[in-house]
Amino acid sequence: MRSDIVRDVAGIPEDEVIMTCVAMGYPDDNFAANAVRSEREGNDEIVRYVGFAD
Repeated sequence: MRSDIVRDVAGIPEDEVIMTCVAMGYPDDNFAANAVRSEREGNDEIVRYVGFAD
């Protein structure tokens, strides 16, 4: 929703498209959407983190 800020902070030029962005921060447990849980595979099954210590 705020691609202008993401572009500025990440140094992404205007001629490139932002396809995905990850939200970071603290969850608001009172916000109804944060109670939704999907039945998809867990991150350990589909994500590989490179460059992060365990």
